[in-house]
Amino acid sequence: MKKIRAAVIAGTPVDTKMGVDYLISKEISASGYPVSSTPEEQSALQILSPQKLTDEVRNILRKIKGEGIEIVMVYCNSMSAAVDMAKLSVEENINIITPYTAYKKIAAQYALIGLLAANNQSAAGIEKVIQNENPKCDILGLGLLPLVVEIEKSTPPEKIIENFSLKSIIEFYNWNSVDAIILGCTHFPYLHEELKKYTDIPIIDPAELMYESICAI
Repeated sequence: MKKIRAAVIAGTPVDTKMGVDYLISKEISASGYPVSSTPEEQSALQILSPQKLTDEVRNILRKIKGEGIEIVMVYCNSMSAAVDMAKLSVEENINIITPYTAYKKIAAQYALIGLLAANNQSAAGIEKVIQNENPKCDILGLGLLPLVVEIEKSTPPEKIIENFSLKSIIEFYNWNSVDAIILGCTHFPYLHEELKKYTDIPIIDPAELMYESICAI
């Protein structure tokens, strides 16, 4: 396989490192570029100051291009909802892969999806992408920013699931017979193995499909 070099843009240093580590595990050379210091700061930018966030992402893209990198993975669902990455990709002439790339690929496969997102803006953005591809697919979504905060603190997965009654949420999805559960925040694979204990429903981490899209460039 050809040698690939990519940049990772994400909301905080923690999820940026998660994205970098993921690509390195796939033998892709990767460098990280966090936009904010904390989940709360990133969420405020996304909801209250999307133009400021867009400007900051644009400046990072220009820095990345100046370093000779031509592929960017946005390892943040909620940022992908707040910033028009497709527009920036064209304007800055750089390849940008987001989780939305993955959702477009899987939308046609399901009729009912459970969604765990970082905030409700992100949940709405993911729902829009999926329903644009498949209007017959319904989404049962939740915005769960406190989970992101606890993951950044490295709170054990089993403790997070207990403290936030996530088992009850998974049971709700079981009861409603959703076809799949999307981890609509790049922090949430941290909980993947623990969540699988409570359901036989497929739990989708979009990172693998993002990786396939990078390799296809």
